[in-house]
Amino acid sequence: MTGKITKVLVACIFAFSLVLVCSAAMAASQSAQIEGTGVNVRKEPNTSASVITKLSNKRVSVLDKSSGWYKISFDGKTGWVSNDYIKVITTKGSINANGVNFRVGASTSSKVISSLKEGTDVQILDTLNEWHKIKVGSKVGYVSKKFVSSAANSAKTSRSTEAATFVSDDDDSQVGRIIAYAKKFIGVRYVYGGKSPSGFDCSGFVGYVYKNFGVSLNCSASGMYSNGTRVSKTALRAGDLLFFDASSRKSAGEIDHVGIYLGNNQFIHASTSNGKVLIQCLSEYRGTYIGAKRVI
Repeated sequence: MTGKITKVLVACIFAFSLVLVCSAAMAASQSAQIEGTGVNVRKEPNTSASVITKLSNKRVSVLDKSSGWYKISFDGKTGWVSNDYIKVITTKGSINANGVNFRVGASTSSKVISSLKEGTDVQILDTLNEWHKIKVGSKVGYVSKKFVSSAANSAKTSRSTEAATFVSDDDDSQVGRIIAYAKKFIGVRYVYGGKSPSGFDCSGFVGYVYKNFGVSLNCSASGMYSNGTRVSKTALRAGDLLFFDASSRKSAGEIDHVGIYLGNNQFIHASTSNGKVLIQCLSEYRGTYIGAKRVI
């Protein structure tokens, strides 16, 4: 009888441990974007490892990082991708315990910068083994992943948050199809005056995407600001057009750049400085934000 009780207790402890491990893994994941077409996803973090599948411009979750490779999760599968073909997306999070050590490096032997309180807001910049690289105020350091909760989880229960406007890859709404179509051109080179997949400038890219869905827009970025309905920055939705003074002529505030908002503080645009179509964080973009318009 005693032996049976012992086995039951061991089984219960093992099951509870699995729950904790799975919960930690879920909290530790971080959004990222595959940049390119036909990118190899491998079984191990090296070029000699077998290829599991190939991904093209797909949103994935980062679970770990090792020597220039990211371990990702997608469609219920996991694998490794070279960091040359993936962009980790900065996400918001919060510290989930009191007295959490904020360190200069990803190791318990690294110097402690400060002790963080439960509820402290952070930006998750990257993931390295069992550590998150985070930004707290103006300071950057590392915290064990188990002490950071992603803000994405709370967004699911609050449709009023900006993160809740994000459109998933399998969204079949009109906005979802527009966003998915726009993402197909990630990596297309920037060409001044370009209006086709052989090369885009900012307004050429936006106009091309929306024309595919029967929405006609004015030709230039400044001209597009006359289209649609004005939207406040706090009410942005995926699919809204964002307008900037990219050269930061603050006194004039002239519109010379446009992009498409994706939700979750991200937008896609044909970038002059980066020389291609890519996704960037709105809060980190250097151009002066002028306003937004809703055209669908």
